[in-house]
Amino acid sequence: MRRSSPGFTLIELLIVVVIIGILALAAIPLISANTNEAKSSEARAALGIIKDRLRGKFVTNAYTVNTSWTISDIVNTTELNGKYYGAGDYSQTALAATTASYQAAANTNNGSPQVTMSISNIQSGAGTLSSP
Repeated sequence: MRRSSPGFTLIELLIVVVIIGILALAAIPLISANTNEAKSSEARAALGIIKDRLRGKFVTNAYTVNTSWTISDIVNTTELNGKYYGAGDYSQTALAATTASYQAAANTNNGSPQVTMSISNIQSGAGTLSSP
């Protein structure tokens, strides 16, 4: 009489591999969405730094805005360097007496999403932030 050896058959192993493959395919979009969220949160934090420093500069400048200020006049640009966005990825799209707009441009090197911030009242810091 021949004894059957303990273990798995080839069919059982193939079924397990197929199930793992299906689970991996379902997880890839979830992981991708979390990656974009992480990237955009870095930009939101840096834009918040810009907003806070703009408000501080506004107060120390007798509650007035010099419309020729650039981002480097408002914040030390080395603070804007992160893993997904560098200082060169941030731009000031508008600056007026009471309003301002900034954006973190999509970085083509790593597929970072574009994040924009509009400040509707510099003194109070009110505004909107949009990101994917």
